[in-house]
Amino acid sequence: MNNPYLIHGLQVGPVIVRRIVESVPVSRYDSHADPERFTLREAIAHLADWEEIDASRIRQAVEHPGSILVPYDEVERAKERGYDQTDLLEQLALYESRRQDLLTYLAMLPTEAWSAEASHPEKGALTVYDQANLVLGHDTYHIEHLTQFLAL
Repeated sequence: MNNPYLIHGLQVGPVIVRRIVESVPVSRYDSHADPERFTLREAIAHLADWEEIDASRIRQAVEHPGSILVPYDEVERAKERGYDQTDLLEQLALYESRRQDLLTYLAMLPTEAWSAEASHPEKGALTVYDQANLVLGHDTYHIEHLTQFLAL
């Protein structure tokens, strides 16, 4: 894989998220910037949780090419995992740590492993490269959401 922008984006996602969190007063952690989306606390727990899911999906594609990835309902998972009761700063640290683990794993992959594929029931065939780009897109989606808390 020869895309330094992808790796850089994956590295800075958690950095940007931390900067946003540090700029939002604790009193806003449980408010909704958008009633259809997570609170700040829930969003950070979601990012930490999804980081583990994304990393396991990438490993699955490398270790079991052609396998089927398990889809998850993010709303149900948030309820099951009690995102609204989590410690936001602990979840932020977990997100950062899990991202570092993912970056370490991606750095050790041989070039050919980036084209290993697994199939998602809703998204179709996804290479490791595709999945890494989905992680970056997921970060961007939530960074946009989190910036709404700066204006409350």
